[in-house]
Amino acid sequence: MMSISEVRKMTKQALKGNWGLAIGGMALAYVILGAVSMINFIPVLGTIAYYIFAGPFMIGAMWFFLAISRQEKPDIGYLFSGFKTFGRNLLAAVLVFIFTFLWSLLFLIPGIIKSFSYSQTFMILRDDPNISPLDAITESRHRMNGHKGRLFGLILSYAWVFFIPVIIMMVLGIVAMASTAMFDYSTSSYSYEYYSSMPDMSPVFAMIFVLGYFLMAAVLFGLAIWIYPQILVAMAVFYDDLYASTGTFNEAPATDDLEPTPYTPDEGPSYTIPPVEPTPPEEPEAPQFENKTWGSESMVEPEKETPTPEQPTENSDTISEAVRPSQPEESTDQQNNDEQK
Repeated sequence: MMSISEVRKMTKQALKGNWGLAIGGMALAYVILGAVSMINFIPVLGTIAYYIFAGPFMIGAMWFFLAISRQEKPDIGYLFSGFKTFGRNLLAAVLVFIFTFLWSLLFLIPGIIKSFSYSQTFMILRDDPNISPLDAITESRHRMNGHKGRLFGLILSYAWVFFIPVIIMMVLGIVAMASTAMFDYSTSSYSYEYYSSMPDMSPVFAMIFVLGYFLMAAVLFGLAIWIYPQILVAMAVFYDDLYASTGTFNEAPATDDLEPTPYTPDEGPSYTIPPVEPTPPEEPEAPQFENKTWGSESMVEPEKETPTPEQPTENSDTISEAVRPSQPEESTDQQNNDEQK
Protein backbone atom coordinates (compact mmCIF):
# COMPACT_ATOMS: atom_id res chain seq x y z
CA MET A 1 0.00 0.00 0.00
CA MET A 2 1.39 3.40 -1.02
CA SER A 3 2.21 6.15 1.45
CA ILE A 4 0.89 9.72 1.14
CA SER A 5 4.10 10.91 -0.51
CA GLU A 6 3.94 8.06 -3.03
CA VAL A 7 0.31 8.91 -3.85
CA ARG A 8 1.29 12.56 -4.42
CA LYS A 9 4.12 11.42 -6.69
CA MET A 10 1.75 9.24 -8.72
CA THR A 11 -0.67 12.18 -8.92
CA LYS A 12 2.01 14.40 -10.47
CA GLN A 13 2.85 11.71 -12.99
CA ALA A 14 -0.83 11.29 -13.92
CA LEU A 15 -1.26 15.05 -14.41
CA LYS A 16 1.91 15.39 -16.48
CA GLY A 17 0.72 16.36 -19.93
CA ASN A 18 -2.90 16.59 -18.72
CA TRP A 19 -2.78 19.86 -16.77
CA GLY A 20 -4.69 21.77 -19.43
CA LEU A 21 -7.43 19.14 -19.55
CA ALA A 22 -7.67 18.97 -15.74
CA ILE A 23 -7.74 22.74 -15.14
CA GLY A 24 -10.11 23.33 -18.07
CA GLY A 25 -12.47 20.63 -16.83
CA MET A 26 -12.46 22.00 -13.29
CA ALA A 27 -13.04 25.59 -14.46
CA LEU A 28 -15.93 24.48 -16.67
CA ALA A 29 -17.44 22.51 -13.80
CA TYR A 30 -17.31 25.59 -11.54
CA VAL A 31 -18.92 27.77 -14.20
CA ILE A 32 -21.72 25.27 -14.86
CA LEU A 33 -22.47 24.74 -11.17
CA GLY A 34 -22.38 28.51 -10.59
CA ALA A 35 -24.83 29.12 -13.43
CA VAL A 36 -27.18 26.37 -12.29
CA SER A 37 -27.06 27.66 -8.71
CA MET A 38 -28.94 30.75 -9.87
CA ILE A 39 -32.16 28.75 -9.71
CA ASN A 40 -31.71 28.53 -5.94
CA PHE A 41 -33.46 31.88 -5.76
CA ILE A 42 -36.68 30.05 -6.57
CA PRO A 43 -37.98 28.82 -3.20
CA VAL A 44 -37.99 25.06 -2.62
CA LEU A 45 -38.34 23.99 -6.25
CA GLY A 46 -35.16 25.80 -7.26
CA THR A 47 -33.14 24.12 -4.53
CA ILE A 48 -34.54 20.68 -5.41
CA ALA A 49 -33.81 21.21 -9.12
CA TYR A 50 -30.26 22.33 -8.32
CA TYR A 51 -29.43 19.21 -6.31
CA ILE A 52 -31.08 16.94 -8.90
CA PHE A 53 -28.66 18.36 -11.47
CA ALA A 54 -25.63 18.79 -9.21
CA GLY A 55 -25.58 15.20 -7.90
CA PRO A 56 -25.03 13.34 -11.20
CA PHE A 57 -22.89 16.18 -12.55
CA MET A 58 -20.44 16.03 -9.63
CA ILE A 59 -20.30 12.24 -9.99
CA GLY A 60 -19.41 12.71 -13.65
CA ALA A 61 -16.65 15.14 -12.61
CA MET A 62 -15.19 12.50 -10.29
CA TRP A 63 -15.29 9.95 -13.13
CA PHE A 64 -13.56 12.50 -15.37
CA PHE A 65 -10.58 12.81 -13.00
CA LEU A 66 -10.54 9.06 -12.38
CA ALA A 67 -10.09 8.61 -16.14
CA ILE A 68 -7.24 11.17 -16.09
CA SER A 69 -5.48 9.27 -13.30
CA ARG A 70 -5.64 6.09 -15.42
CA GLN A 71 -4.25 7.88 -18.49
CA GLU A 72 -7.46 7.27 -20.46
CA LYS A 73 -7.37 10.76 -22.04
CA PRO A 74 -11.09 11.62 -21.64
CA ASP A 75 -12.63 14.45 -23.61
CA ILE A 76 -14.29 17.40 -21.90
CA GLY A 77 -17.73 15.92 -22.54
CA TYR A 78 -16.95 13.14 -20.09
CA LEU A 79 -17.88 15.60 -17.33
CA PHE A 80 -21.51 14.78 -18.16
CA SER A 81 -21.02 11.00 -18.06
CA GLY A 82 -22.89 10.84 -14.75
CA PHE A 83 -26.14 11.51 -16.61
CA LYS A 84 -25.88 8.26 -18.61
CA THR A 85 -27.14 6.36 -15.56
CA PHE A 86 -29.03 9.30 -14.13
CA GLY A 87 -31.43 7.49 -11.79
CA ARG A 88 -28.77 5.22 -10.30
CA ASN A 89 -26.31 8.05 -9.67
CA LEU A 90 -28.97 10.38 -8.30
CA LEU A 91 -30.13 7.71 -5.85
CA ALA A 92 -26.54 7.12 -4.73
CA ALA A 93 -25.99 10.85 -4.16
CA VAL A 94 -29.24 11.14 -2.19
CA LEU A 95 -28.42 8.11 -0.01
CA VAL A 96 -24.91 9.38 0.75
CA PHE A 97 -26.33 12.80 1.68
CA ILE A 98 -29.02 11.30 3.93
CA PHE A 99 -26.64 8.94 5.75
CA THR A 100 -24.04 11.67 6.27
CA PHE A 101 -26.71 14.12 7.47
CA LEU A 102 -28.14 11.63 9.96
CA TRP A 103 -24.70 10.94 11.41
CA SER A 104 -24.06 14.69 11.62
CA LEU A 105 -27.13 15.07 13.84
CA LEU A 106 -25.27 13.19 16.56
CA PHE A 107 -22.24 15.44 16.29
CA LEU A 108 -20.17 17.07 13.58
CA ILE A 109 -17.22 14.69 13.89
CA PRO A 110 -19.22 11.46 13.24
CA GLY A 111 -20.62 13.07 10.11
CA ILE A 112 -17.12 13.91 8.86
CA ILE A 113 -15.90 10.39 9.61
CA LYS A 114 -18.83 8.86 7.72
CA SER A 115 -18.24 11.15 4.76
CA PHE A 116 -14.81 9.53 4.43
CA SER A 117 -16.39 6.08 4.77
CA TYR A 118 -18.68 6.82 1.80
CA SER A 119 -15.96 8.55 -0.28
CA GLN A 120 -15.38 5.57 -2.60
CA THR A 121 -19.05 5.06 -3.50
CA PHE A 122 -19.19 7.01 -6.75
CA MET A 123 -15.97 5.53 -8.18
CA ILE A 124 -17.23 2.03 -7.35
CA LEU A 125 -20.36 2.83 -9.37
CA ARG A 126 -18.19 3.59 -12.40
CA ASP A 127 -16.12 0.40 -12.22
CA ASP A 128 -19.09 -1.88 -11.48
CA PRO A 129 -22.10 -0.90 -13.60
CA ASN A 130 -24.19 -3.75 -12.14
CA ILE A 131 -23.84 -2.83 -8.46
CA SER A 132 -26.73 -1.08 -6.70
CA PRO A 133 -26.21 2.28 -4.93
CA LEU A 134 -26.74 0.76 -1.49
CA ASP A 135 -24.28 -2.05 -2.19
CA ALA A 136 -21.76 0.51 -3.45
CA ILE A 137 -22.06 2.39 -0.14
CA THR A 138 -21.52 -0.87 1.77
CA GLU A 139 -18.53 -1.67 -0.43
CA SER A 140 -17.06 1.78 0.25
CA ARG A 141 -17.45 1.30 3.99
CA HIS A 142 -15.68 -2.05 3.75
CA ARG A 143 -12.74 -0.69 1.76
CA MET A 144 -12.29 2.40 3.94
CA ASN A 145 -12.21 0.42 7.17
CA GLY A 146 -8.91 1.45 8.75
CA HIS A 147 -7.96 3.85 5.94
CA LYS A 148 -10.04 6.96 6.71
CA GLY A 149 -7.17 8.68 8.52
CA ARG A 150 -4.84 8.11 5.57
CA LEU A 151 -7.32 9.69 3.15
CA PHE A 152 -7.82 12.63 5.52
CA GLY A 153 -4.05 13.18 5.68
CA LEU A 154 -3.82 12.99 1.88
CA ILE A 155 -6.50 15.65 1.37
CA LEU A 156 -5.03 17.85 4.11
CA SER A 157 -1.62 17.74 2.40
CA TYR A 158 -3.22 19.66 -0.49
CA ALA A 159 -5.95 21.67 1.24
CA TRP A 160 -3.71 23.50 3.73
CA VAL A 161 -2.98 26.05 0.97
CA PHE A 162 -6.59 27.27 1.19
CA PHE A 163 -6.08 28.36 4.79
CA ILE A 164 -3.68 31.16 3.79
CA PRO A 165 -6.18 33.38 1.88
CA VAL A 166 -8.93 32.50 4.35
CA ILE A 167 -6.80 33.76 7.24
CA ILE A 168 -5.93 36.92 5.28
CA MET A 169 -9.62 37.59 4.60
CA MET A 170 -10.45 37.10 8.26
CA VAL A 171 -7.73 39.56 9.28
CA LEU A 172 -8.98 42.12 6.74
CA GLY A 173 -12.51 41.76 8.08
CA ILE A 174 -11.39 42.29 11.66
CA VAL A 175 -9.37 45.38 10.66
CA ALA A 176 -12.33 46.80 8.74
CA MET A 177 -14.67 46.28 11.66
CA ALA A 178 -12.16 47.80 14.08
CA SER A 179 -11.73 50.88 11.87
CA THR A 180 -15.46 51.59 11.98
CA ALA A 181 -15.85 50.94 15.68
CA MET A 182 -16.95 53.91 17.76
CA PHE A 183 -15.83 54.29 21.35
CA ASP A 184 -18.70 54.91 23.78
CA TYR A 185 -17.31 56.94 26.68
CA SER A 186 -20.41 56.34 28.81
CA THR A 187 -19.77 52.61 28.91
CA SER A 188 -16.01 52.75 28.25
CA SER A 189 -16.33 50.19 25.48
CA TYR A 190 -16.42 49.89 21.71
CA SER A 191 -19.78 49.60 19.96
CA TYR A 192 -19.50 48.00 16.53
CA GLU A 193 -21.92 49.66 14.14
CA TYR A 194 -20.36 48.42 10.95
CA TYR A 195 -23.24 48.75 8.52
CA SER A 196 -24.51 52.04 9.89
CA SER A 197 -21.06 53.62 9.66
CA MET A 198 -20.33 52.46 6.10
CA PRO A 199 -21.45 55.81 4.58
CA ASP A 200 -18.95 57.58 6.84
CA MET A 201 -16.03 55.56 5.43
CA SER A 202 -13.70 57.37 3.08
CA PRO A 203 -14.11 56.44 -0.61
CA VAL A 204 -10.49 55.35 -0.84
CA PHE A 205 -10.77 52.95 2.09
CA ALA A 206 -14.07 51.55 0.80
CA MET A 207 -12.53 50.95 -2.64
CA ILE A 208 -9.51 49.20 -1.12
CA PHE A 209 -11.80 47.11 1.05
CA VAL A 210 -13.95 45.96 -1.89
CA LEU A 211 -10.96 45.34 -4.17
CA GLY A 212 -9.28 43.33 -1.43
CA TYR A 213 -12.24 41.01 -1.13
CA PHE A 214 -12.50 40.61 -4.90
CA LEU A 215 -8.78 39.89 -5.04
CA MET A 216 -9.05 37.25 -2.33
CA ALA A 217 -12.02 35.69 -4.14
CA ALA A 218 -9.96 35.54 -7.34
CA VAL A 219 -7.06 33.97 -5.45
CA LEU A 220 -9.38 31.37 -3.96
CA PHE A 221 -10.81 30.59 -7.40
CA GLY A 222 -7.32 30.22 -8.85
CA LEU A 223 -6.27 27.96 -6.02
CA ALA A 224 -9.44 25.93 -6.45
CA ILE A 225 -8.91 25.21 -10.15
CA TRP A 226 -5.25 24.37 -9.43
CA ILE A 227 -5.47 22.43 -6.15
CA TYR A 228 -8.85 20.74 -6.47
CA PRO A 229 -7.91 18.78 -9.65
CA GLN A 230 -4.88 17.46 -7.77
CA ILE A 231 -7.11 16.41 -4.87
CA LEU A 232 -9.52 14.56 -7.17
CA VAL A 233 -6.73 12.81 -9.08
CA ALA A 234 -5.03 11.92 -5.78
CA MET A 235 -8.31 10.45 -4.53
CA ALA A 236 -8.52 8.40 -7.74
CA VAL A 237 -4.96 7.10 -7.24
CA PHE A 238 -5.86 6.34 -3.62
CA TYR A 239 -8.95 4.45 -4.81
CA ASP A 240 -6.98 2.23 -7.20
CA ASP A 241 -4.32 1.55 -4.57
CA LEU A 242 -7.00 0.74 -1.99
CA TYR A 243 -8.69 -1.73 -4.34
CA ALA A 244 -5.36 -3.45 -5.02
CA SER A 245 -4.84 -3.85 -1.25
CA THR A 246 -8.31 -4.75 0.02
CA GLY A 247 -10.15 -6.24 -2.95
CA THR A 248 -13.93 -6.24 -2.83
CA PHE A 249 -16.38 -7.23 -0.13
CA ASN A 250 -16.66 -10.79 -1.48
CA GLU A 251 -13.16 -11.00 -2.89
CA ALA A 252 -9.84 -11.86 -1.29
CA PRO A 253 -7.13 -9.17 -1.33
CA ALA A 254 -5.33 -8.87 -4.63
CA THR A 255 -1.85 -9.21 -3.08
CA ASP A 256 0.07 -12.48 -2.95
CA ASP A 257 2.40 -11.64 -0.06
CA LEU A 258 -0.14 -12.03 2.73
CA GLU A 259 1.29 -12.29 6.22
CA PRO A 260 -0.32 -14.76 8.65
CA THR A 261 -2.39 -13.12 11.36
CA PRO A 262 -2.09 -14.18 15.01
CA TYR A 263 -5.64 -15.54 14.82
CA THR A 264 -5.00 -18.01 12.01
CA PRO A 265 -2.36 -20.75 12.00
CA ASP A 266 0.46 -20.47 9.55
CA GLU A 267 -0.01 -23.36 7.16
CA GLY A 268 3.21 -22.69 5.32
CA PRO A 269 3.58 -22.07 1.61
CA SER A 270 0.77 -23.31 -0.52
CA TYR A 271 1.52 -25.73 -3.32
CA THR A 272 -0.41 -27.97 -5.67
CA ILE A 273 0.12 -31.73 -5.64
CA PRO A 274 0.19 -33.05 -9.20
CA PRO A 275 -2.47 -35.69 -9.83
CA VAL A 276 -1.29 -39.29 -9.90
CA GLU A 277 -2.58 -41.37 -12.77
CA PRO A 278 -3.89 -44.75 -11.53
CA THR A 279 -2.06 -47.78 -12.88
CA PRO A 280 -4.29 -50.62 -14.10
CA PRO A 281 -3.97 -53.86 -12.06
CA GLU A 282 -2.02 -56.71 -13.59
CA GLU A 283 -4.07 -59.56 -15.00
CA PRO A 284 -3.69 -62.76 -12.91
CA GLU A 285 -2.14 -65.78 -14.54
CA ALA A 286 -4.49 -68.53 -15.69
CA PRO A 287 -4.59 -71.41 -13.17
CA GLN A 288 -3.09 -74.75 -14.19
CA PHE A 289 -5.37 -77.78 -13.73
CA GLU A 290 -4.57 -81.49 -13.69
CA ASN A 291 -6.36 -84.03 -15.87
CA LYS A 292 -9.77 -83.75 -14.29
CA THR A 293 -13.29 -83.80 -15.50
CA TRP A 294 -15.56 -81.04 -14.22
CA GLY A 295 -19.07 -81.16 -15.39
CA SER A 296 -19.37 -81.88 -19.07
CA GLU A 297 -16.11 -80.26 -20.02
CA SER A 298 -12.71 -81.79 -19.54
CA MET A 299 -9.99 -79.59 -18.28
CA VAL A 300 -6.67 -81.21 -19.20
CA GLU A 301 -3.36 -79.88 -18.13
CA PRO A 302 -1.34 -79.04 -21.21
CA GLU A 303 1.48 -81.44 -21.97
CA LYS A 304 4.93 -80.23 -21.24
CA GLU A 305 7.31 -80.22 -24.13
CA THR A 306 10.29 -82.54 -23.63
CA PRO A 307 13.54 -81.35 -25.04
CA THR A 308 14.80 -83.46 -27.99
CA PRO A 309 18.23 -84.97 -27.55
CA GLU A 310 20.87 -83.38 -29.61
CA GLN A 311 22.60 -85.48 -32.29
CA PRO A 312 26.14 -86.31 -31.40
CA THR A 313 28.81 -84.73 -33.44
CA GLU A 314 32.45 -85.53 -33.99
CA ASN A 315 33.50 -82.92 -31.54
CA SER A 316 31.15 -84.30 -28.93
CA ASP A 317 32.57 -87.86 -29.34
CA THR A 318 36.06 -86.57 -28.99
CA ILE A 319 35.12 -84.66 -25.89
CA SER A 320 33.31 -87.68 -24.38
CA GLU A 321 36.27 -89.92 -24.97
CA ALA A 322 38.57 -87.40 -23.45
CA VAL A 323 36.38 -87.04 -20.44
CA ARG A 324 35.74 -90.82 -20.01
CA PRO A 325 37.99 -92.15 -17.22
CA SER A 326 40.71 -94.60 -18.21
CA GLN A 327 40.29 -98.25 -17.04
CA PRO A 328 43.24 -100.23 -15.71
CA GLU A 329 44.67 -102.86 -18.13
CA GLU A 330 44.23 -106.47 -17.10
CA SER A 331 47.27 -108.61 -16.72
CA THR A 332 48.45 -110.69 -19.63
CA ASP A 333 48.37 -113.93 -17.58
CA GLN A 334 44.69 -113.65 -16.91
CA GLN A 335 44.05 -113.07 -20.60
CA ASN A 336 45.98 -116.27 -21.54
CA ASN A 337 44.04 -118.37 -19.06
CA ASP A 338 40.82 -117.19 -20.53
CA GLU A 339 41.93 -118.16 -24.01
CA GLN A 340 42.88 -121.69 -22.92
CA LYS A 341 39.51 -122.25 -21.40
